[in-house]
Amino acid sequence: MPRFAIRVPQDVVTRLQAESAKRGYDSPSAFVRHAIEAELRQGDSALSQVEERMAVTVSKLAKEIRAARTAQLATFALVDAFARAFLTCVPEPANELVDQARARAKRRYEKLLLAVARGMAGEARGALKELSRVED
Repeated sequence: MPRFAIRVPQDVVTRLQAESAKRGYDSPSAFVRHAIEAELRQGDSALSQVEERMAVTVSKLAKEIRAARTAQLATFALVDAFARAFLTCVPEPANELVDQARARAKRRYEKLLLAVARGMAGEARGALKELSRVED
C-alpha cells in the first residue's frame, strides 16, 4: 500500500487517537483510511441528498407563497366587493354635515383599528397601533 502523508494540528492528532481507540480501530491510520473511504463512497450521494433537501424546501416555500398569494387575492376581492356595496348603499352626508360626519368617521375608524390590533399579535399589531395614531 502506498504512503500518503498529511499534516494536521496536534489537537486533531489527539482527537484522532482517542476516537480511533474508542471506536475499536487498530490505529489512527486505520480510522483515517476508513473515514476517507466512506467520504469517497458517500461524497456524491451526500451532495445529491443536500440538493434534494434544498429542492424540497424550495418547493414547499413556493407552495406556501402561492397559498399566501391566493389568500391575498381573495382578501382584495372581498374588500373590493364590500367597498362597492358600501358605496352603492350608503348615501353621502349633506354638505352642512360633512365636517361632523368626518369627525365621527375618524373616531369610529380609530376604534376599528384598535379593535383589530387587539386581535393581532407581533409586529403587525404594533404597526396597526401606529397607523391608528396617524393624523390626516
